[in-house]
Amino acid sequence: MPFDSHCHFEPGDDIPALLSRARAAGLSGLLAVGGSPEADAGARAAAAAAPGFAFAAFGLEPGMAADIADPRDLDARMAALEAALLGADSPDGRAPPRPIAAAIGEIGLDYSRGEDAAARARQRALFAAQLRLAARLGLPCSIHSRGAAEDTVAVLRENLSPDLVRDARAGSLHCFVGPADFAAALVPLGLSFGLSGIVTFRSADALRALVPALPRDRLLVETDSPYLAPVPLRGHPCEPAFVVHTARRVAALLGLPEPDAFALFSENARRIFVPPSPSKSIPPPRP
Repeated sequence: MPFDSHCHFEPGDDIPALLSRARAAGLSGLLAVGGSPEADAGARAAAAAAPGFAFAAFGLEPGMAADIADPRDLDARMAALEAALLGADSPDGRAPPRPIAAAIGEIGLDYSRGEDAAARARQRALFAAQLRLAARLGLPCSIHSRGAAEDTVAVLRENLSPDLVRDARAGSLHCFVGPADFAAALVPLGLSFGLSGIVTFRSADALRALVPALPRDRLLVETDSPYLAPVPLRGHPCEPAFVVHTARRVAALLGLPEPDAFALFSENARRIFVPPSPSKSIPPPRP
C-alpha cells in the first residue's frame, strides 16, 4: 500500500489515532515533516509513537527566514537543527553515529506573499544552508517551492550533495504542481515529485496531463495533512489515511493496476526516506 511522503502532525492532534487510521488504511509508512520547532515536535512525536512506520524530518521552512537577521543567527539555527537531526538534544545528550531523522524538511522558498528582495535573499540563504547540512549528513530533503521555481533550481544546483543526486535520493519537491519545465530541471538533480490531493481537484487538469510524463521511479504520493484533502473528502481535515485516494487517482493516470502503482509509490518513498539501518530510533518527547 502507499507511503505518505509528506504529512504534518500539529499541536492537539490525537497522534495515536491518526497513526492507527493510517495503518488501517493500509499505508506502508509515512514521513512526518516538521519545518519549525513546533512542527518538528509533532514529527518527533509521531516517529517515536510508531518506529519503523513513521519517520521524521526536521527543518526550517521558508517563513522562518524572517527571524534570521545576520550570519550568526543562521549559524546558531543550523547548529540547533543539526543537534536535533543527530539526536544530540535527546535526554542522554549523546549523538549517535548517524542521524536519527530520515530527512531535512520542510525547507525551500516561498515568494507567494510579495516578499521583497531582502526577504527573498534571507530565504535563499536559509535554504542553501540546510541543503549543505543535508549534503554533509547524507540526508534527503522535503522541499517547498511556491512562486520561486527559478531560484529553487538555482539554489539546488549549487548546494545539493552529488552523491544523493547520483543515487536519486536528493529528496522530493513536495506538493508538486508543475509546470513541465520545472519538472525537467528537477529530474537531473535527483529530485522526486510529491503528488498531493491537488491532483484530484477539478482545477488540476494541467497537473493530471503532466503526471504520465514524469519518470515513474520519481513518483511519490502525499497528503500534506492537515491540508489539501483529496476528492472525495474535500472539506474534511486531511490526514495520512487519505493518501489512498490520491494514490488511486495517480494509478489511473498512469494506467497501472492499483496494487502495482501503490507498490511503486512505496518503493520510491522508501528508497529516498527510509534509512537502510537506522542506528537509533526517535526518542519520545521530554515530559
